[in-house]
Order: sequence, then structure tokens, then C-alpha cells
Amino acid sequence: MNRPRSRRTLLASIATTAAVGTGGFEYDSSGVSGTDLADGLVPADQYECSDVDRPEPDPTTDEDALEPRAYPSPPWKTSAGEDGKSPESVSSLVYGASRYVTAFERAYRRNAFLDRYQSATRTFDLQRTGYRTIPIESETNREAVLVALRYDLTMETQPNAVTPRDEWNIRVTYYLDERLLLRARYNGVTEGLAVDPDPRTQGDLVACFD
Repeated sequence: MNRPRSRRTLLASIATTAAVGTGGFEYDSSGVSGTDLADGLVPADQYECSDVDRPEPDPTTDEDALEPRAYPSPPWKTSAGEDGKSPESVSSLVYGASRYVTAFERAYRRNAFLDRYQSATRTFDLQRTGYRTIPIESETNREAVLVALRYDLTMETQPNAVTPRDEWNIRVTYYLDERLLLRARYNGVTEGLAVDPDPRTQGDLVACFD
């Protein structure tokens, strides 16, 4: 007699099915091996919400300049993944993580661009070229997910300003749970989508949820 599948196994099966439909959603239980964090999760009391650090530029008065982008709501408030509503057996945190992280990174980089060049900004375009999503399960029933994101960036300023160079194959990693969002960037060029650096130990707190 076959034993019933565990919730972890079921989640992996559903995530694999989603990968076929979306071309990117992936489950990899080996992604959290070797960590010294309990169950692969960041302790709930590791950060204070007052520690959040992210670009928050002031609106510009120049009509030709770009406007700041609002940071997105966490996925459990939208309950939608890459291809719509999440299955009942997969939490909205896990299923909507890649969409949320992509939107967050767009806001983060655009706002950093505006913070630096202010009214001289003219063009900003972030095109995602790949992603990898790794759900994390724990004995405490807390849910979390790791996301590796790869993208290209096009930026332009007004003609008399110093225009930043376009960037390709940028890779960032995120850790998301029900309380916080951590971000880390890989400082190099790579084609892979490994969760390196690990945002749980090398990331910055960029969002906090009540």
C-alpha cells in the first residue's frame, strides 16, 4: 500500500506543473541545504521594521522626468501568481512570489535611478529574462520562499546629463516570508539562477509587513 504524499511532496508536484505552464516556476528542496538558520527560515525577531532601507525618491516637478514607482503589495494581498489565481493547495505567498519580486525590483531600481539622477531621468526599462522560485517549508508551519531573478536594464537621462550605461544579466536574490522581504545582489555577470548570494544571511531588509 502506497503511503499518502506529504504536503511538501504535493507542493513540489504542483510547483513542477506550474513550471511547465509558466516557463519558470521551480521547486528545489536542495536550495536551503547547508544553512545554519532553523528550518531554513529567518527568525521572526531578526529584524525591526524600522530597519527597512530602500530608495524613496521625492516626486519631481519636471514634467519630462520619470515619476517614482510605488512598491507593490505582498502576494497574499493579491492572491495571483504568474498565470492567475493560485491553486488552493499552494499558498499565495509561494505562488505569487515571482510576480511580486519582479514588480518590487522594478520599483526598487527605478526609484534608485530617480534618487540619483532626479529630474534628468527620461527612460527606465527592466526586462526580466529568467527567474527561479524555491519554496521553504518548516516544522513551525511558517511559509517562506527564495527567488532568484535575472534581468536586463535600459536607462536614459536628458541629453546634457551623464547617461548611465545599460546593464545586462543582472541577478538579484530575495527571501520572502509573511513578515519581511530581504534583497541581495550578485556583483558580477552570470547566466545561472542559483540563490547566491543567500539573501537570508547577506541580504538587506527592503520591506516589512504588519
